[in-house]
Amino acid sequence: MKTRRHSSIPRPDSWITTAELALRTAGGDDYIRTKDNKVKGLALNPVLNEDAPKIVVVGKGPNIEARAKRFLESDIAVPTYLKHDTNAWELVGSYRAIEYRTDGATIRTHRGDRPFNEVAGILFLERTDEAKVDVRGGGFADPATRRAVELAAIAFVWTHFESQGYTIYDYQRDNLGYDLLAVKPDATLKLEVKGTDGVAPRFFLTRNERKCAALNADWRLVLVTSARTAPQLQTLTIQDVERIFNLDPLAWECTPRA
Repeated sequence: MKTRRHSSIPRPDSWITTAELALRTAGGDDYIRTKDNKVKGLALNPVLNEDAPKIVVVGKGPNIEARAKRFLESDIAVPTYLKHDTNAWELVGSYRAIEYRTDGATIRTHRGDRPFNEVAGILFLERTDEAKVDVRGGGFADPATRRAVELAAIAFVWTHFESQGYTIYDYQRDNLGYDLLAVKPDATLKLEVKGTDGVAPRFFLTRNERKCAALNADWRLVLVTSARTAPQLQTLTIQDVERIFNLDPLAWECTPRA
């Protein structure tokens, strides 16, 4: 599966220059920016970290390995920027480290095009400045396993729809309410992909995803069961989802009344 990012998008005014980034994140060239031994921000290049900002590939070297461990131990969220072009960085939210793995299996899964012997470990991040439901425990896998299942599901869906004549564009990082855009001359589909290792689907639908489904008739939920072993695919409209599944809220966001 080759990642095909969308293109021809005007540069937003919210993007900042490299000089502005240095002022906001303590400067330097490292992707984990520190000052006085405290992590001040992340500056991630998707060319080197294709699953950023959720996953960061940590290279070998005492300084960068120490920074990765320091970030995990600090348990703080920092502003995180993605590089889009020369001198063009986008703030994508506040992220904190939740796990750092150094085992060979995890490195092989997430290293991308980086040589295995040049990778020290994989850092898993979560966003903290948006409403979320913590799914750790309660029968749900750890972050590394969840991400591996997600990647397997995305790859299977990508291949399936390409075989149907669609061109696939990757919007996973854009928080649009869907993961992939599938396009062919007579049809366009917005695909939100949910994967599980089990044979029975169990998944979370975010408020943003459900809103996107309500506003777009071409939105589809694509369920992939047994994603890493014997994947099976099911494509549903939001009406199908509401008819087939119980939608039970696990949390409520509480704000002051006007």
